[in-house]
Amino acid sequence: MADFDLPTALGLPAVLPPLRMPSTSELAGLARGSALLGQALALSAWADGRKVYEDSDFDEFDGSLSDSLDQVWYLAHAVGFVEVDEDSNLATLGPSAEPWRSGDDEAVLELWDEAYTHLVIESMAIESGEELDLEGVGGATMTALFMARSAGLALAEFTAMARAAALEQNMPERWTAYVDAHGDPAQVLLKRLHALGAVEFDDDTARMTPLGATIMRDQMCDGGFTIPPLPEVADMTAADLVAATAALTPDQLRADTAAWLALRTPADAASELLAAAVDATGRVFAATTIADIDVDTATTWQPALATPELRPYAQQALTRPHEPADRAWLLVDALAVTTDPDDPAAIAAELAKAADGDETALFEHVWRLPHPDAAAALTLIGDRHPEKKTAKAARKAAFKAASRR
Repeated sequence: MADFDLPTALGLPAVLPPLRMPSTSELAGLARGSALLGQALALSAWADGRKVYEDSDFDEFDGSLSDSLDQVWYLAHAVGFVEVDEDSNLATLGPSAEPWRSGDDEAVLELWDEAYTHLVIESMAIESGEELDLEGVGGATMTALFMARSAGLALAEFTAMARAAALEQNMPERWTAYVDAHGDPAQVLLKRLHALGAVEFDDDTARMTPLGATIMRDQMCDGGFTIPPLPEVADMTAADLVAATAALTPDQLRADTAAWLALRTPADAASELLAAAVDATGRVFAATTIADIDVDTATTWQPALATPELRPYAQQALTRPHEPADRAWLLVDALAVTTDPDDPAAIAAELAKAADGDETALFEHVWRLPHPDAAAALTLIGDRHPEKKTAKAARKAAFKAASRR
């Protein structure tokens, strides 16, 4: 039997943007601070030497819990903090209790990994029982959260993804009835993972913590993905810095960029950035970064006129008139990289800036471009532009671009 191919199963590219990972000792320190695992160990220690039954309600346990006692008990079992003899029902501390308390970093991270996996795969199903089939929902939603990286996901978007995954196995009314009776299981999962230390919140947005993202990255790499580690700034090439645009928050990227620029002369930095500008992300990043550093514009950009992909940016930097094809190229790059695809006003503004008064005429140049994102850009305009006539013209041009490719 062939090995399972996770990237194909998820419909994702096999190579994903890099991830900056803390050191093993830093990760273990974060793991040891897990409130939820601390509670699971405390409950296990309390149960040690007591008889525990399926319907035990742990009323005598005195502990401040962020989750239901049943879920904490299941977690304690899953990671081996506690064991219960099948014949006597006597609970004893399990084999993982001491490694968690005093084990090395690798042992602690392995136990935290087991806890994370249990919560994502099992805890929603445990809670819903036979009322709602939630198998696979945790894995699907956490993959989406990992893919969102530093941008995170709005809480409402996370719930919508969980509902969509659940409806593959349930009738809509079952989801609605369960939510009405018990609350939103997706938000319960997020809070549970927050208590574990895998998720953090910022207003109405959730994102993975460095610990959660690192463990998730390891699991995805085991499934067939390639997710390279992001080097420290001193070891970063210009290509690494471009790749970091998908891996870091805007503040982190600004800090890394400033530190990277400080390690080289402005002229060398510009040369390296232009050499790494091999796609839309690289071109936009290079152009915006070079614009903020002290270089001789003519010396920097004149050679780039000979490179078709960089020519529009060189024309712009040298304040030369743009041909329609140059403006079309800049539009496609901008829509591919900097424009929110869910913001029709931003898309319309980007098109208006590039079109110079005649938007439909510009589409004729866009669909002819040898740009890999031309059809996607036209499709985006066709789907999102607020003016129907413009949107229709973009859809026609998108069909021509797709046919040409």
